[in-house]
Amino acid sequence: MSKRQIMVLLTAVLICIPLMGASRSNLNLEQASELTIRIHNIPRQKTTEPLTIFWAKASDGLYKTIVNGDKTKTYSILKGNFSNVLYKDYETVYFLKQGDGQTGDIYKFTMSSKKLTRLTNLGEIDLFFLKSQSIYYTTNSIDPGVYRISLDGSSKIRVNPIVLNPQDKKYHYYIGYGIQTLGDIYFPLMRQPLPSTGEMYIEENDDDETAFDQIFKKTKEEQLSSYFFFMDDYIGEADSDSFFFVERDRDKHATYLHLFQKGDEIVRKIIGWDLEPLDVLDGWAYFTVSDEDRETGGIFAIRMDGSGLRQVGSNEFFYSDYLGSIKRHLVFQNRNDDSFAILKGI
Repeated sequence: MSKRQIMVLLTAVLICIPLMGASRSNLNLEQASELTIRIHNIPRQKTTEPLTIFWAKASDGLYKTIVNGDKTKTYSILKGNFSNVLYKDYETVYFLKQGDGQTGDIYKFTMSSKKLTRLTNLGEIDLFFLKSQSIYYTTNSIDPGVYRISLDGSSKIRVNPIVLNPQDKKYHYYIGYGIQTLGDIYFPLMRQPLPSTGEMYIEENDDDETAFDQIFKKTKEEQLSSYFFFMDDYIGEADSDSFFFVERDRDKHATYLHLFQKGDEIVRKIIGWDLEPLDVLDGWAYFTVSDEDRETGGIFAIRMDGSGLRQVGSNEFFYSDYLGSIKRHLVFQNRNDDSFAILKGI
């Protein structure tokens, strides 16, 4: 699945939380160790095993593409208007089926039986993701909130957005209100200590604002980012305690790479390059770098402890084309011709 979808879910629900009493991190970014970026031409390697990619073409349908070395075969699976295609194996595929003029419901398609099962009946689901044998989805129009259902669509319950945290179990991370700086506005990354670990529940009839106040009124809020931080600058691994984000000092043309693993933070500074986070796989953070004109760049990986920086791909891969990871491969799709590029992870 695409980890970026998790971030969209996170911000859709949590952007309303204010910055009352927020304190800035004591970390001195100017003293962060600098990473030296050197760009090389890295030939694209062939995939060593067949990979199956399920994907949706807007207003057309669900497709399956099998990539095996230089050979690629694409099959039509279902006709319709689908999005948010997710799968953990090649047998069962989950996606949103779009209605007329509205966001959709979650469906499950079983490949062996060709059975299509509708899991929700709301018609107003924005996005969803899979985690720990459950489906989490958010809606902002009908009874706004974050919900958890089983993989067969039963046992729905409304949960606190803490469940969307794909990282450190000691803290709750979220996007704060905009801060005005010299005519510009940026939205900082915030965190608060959790009163307890695990999933916290909210009763169906609780008011959102009241519930948040009850949970966080006695906790200490901390602002993690000092410069420009965008909503898609945060990437987390849903099944581990690791995530990373980037922030940008535009005046000094510096980007700060924040790496978090089990509560420990490492910061690396990169001068003169623009960074876009991609994913976290097996303890490595993947990101793209590009120059000001986006003519030179590549894909890099670094360990979550800040060591082992290396280039793993050339400038042919673009952040905006990233779909997600499959069997330790990073998958990109050219939106112009629907072709795929696959990069093997470390």
